[in-house]
Amino acid sequence: MKLTKAQKETMKEHGWDIITNHVDGEEQNCGWLSLTPEEDGHVYHEVVEHFGLTGDGKDVKLLVIGTSEE
Repeated sequence: MKLTKAQKETMKEHGWDIITNHVDGEEQNCGWLSLTPEEDGHVYHEVVEHFGLTGDGKDVKLLVIGTSEE
């Protein structure tokens, strides 16, 4: 996935750092985060609740395009 220049600027204006990964020799503006109930317990359940998911699958995957730390 590649973000547009406008999307990148909007994220930067709001204090977000854009993810940069290299996949198959190409730069990507995203990263995958996979959570399982067995390994990630409380965080897994918080994500399921926050996004209104059922939690019936073996895991939950999130596509991350930015981070912010305060």
